[in-house]
Amino acid sequence: MVLFVCPHGAGKSRIAAAWFAGAAPEGWTATTAGLAPQQQVSVHAPRLLAGTAVEDLLDLELPRPLSAIPDAELVVAIDCRPGAVPGATEWRLQHEAFDEHMNAELKERAQRLARELSTGTSTAGTSSRGPRAR
Repeated sequence: MVLFVCPHGAGKSRIAAAWFAGAAPEGWTATTAGLAPQQQVSVHAPRLLAGTAVEDLLDLELPRPLSAIPDAELVVAIDCRPGAVPGATEWRLQHEAFDEHMNAELKERAQRLARELSTGTSTAGTSSRGPRAR
């Protein structure tokens, strides 16, 4: 499982997880968490994924804290303060606004991660939070 983490677990991580789920290699899934979870999913996530091939893969459950997902094999921290998620691969997005550019950047990164995992060429490390053997 890949755990995508963003500050509130409600927007960026949700979008990345949906794009990853749409391209995930066999045996891999995605989930999300936030450092300080919001009370609801960001309105931007469903808006940006509307009409895409992964619209139905968007997780609309309430945002979860990082501690709720203890056994991820790989953790990706998106725009979190450096070092906030120990052992995570850190993604710093070039696009800050919740628009089509951010969506495209998250799509490209998530799909690249899925390709790398499927070929065994991922440069993303496994989580120090408890990787499991594949």
